[in-house]
Amino acid sequence: MTSARRMVGSLAVAAALVAGTTVLATAQASAQTQRADWDGNIYLYYSASSNSSWSKYAGWVDDFAGHTFAAGGEGHGLRVKNNVNRAWNNDGNYAARIYYNEYQNASGNAPYDDFYPGESRQLNSGVRNNNASMSWWRVG
Repeated sequence: MTSARRMVGSLAVAAALVAGTTVLATAQASAQTQRADWDGNIYLYYSASSNSSWSKYAGWVDDFAGHTFAAGGEGHGLRVKNNVNRAWNNDGNYAARIYYNEYQNASGNAPYDDFYPGESRQLNSGVRNNNASMSWWRVG
């Protein structure tokens, strides 16, 4: 009986090692896929709703006046300026800064909000639905 138990125990350990290796390989492949999926844009959303319209930006924006939410959904066609609720930074190397003022002006007490690579959330209360411009800078 003892050798049979050892055999079963050995098989269980081997199965656990195979499962662990599979999980690790899957996690590594997933991480590589994420890096490959960076598209270099920040997505600005009209609302917190899953049906929210959005627009994406890869470069600096001096003034969101004249920009509208392009994707279908809640807020489609409305102005981006002073209407952004949340954002998702899908750039792996750069952080995006959303400003209260036009032309990236953060002088005095003017609020802004930074979004680091991969970050997705609502804008802080200082710029949520009070956004006017944005910029990028390299992190890391």
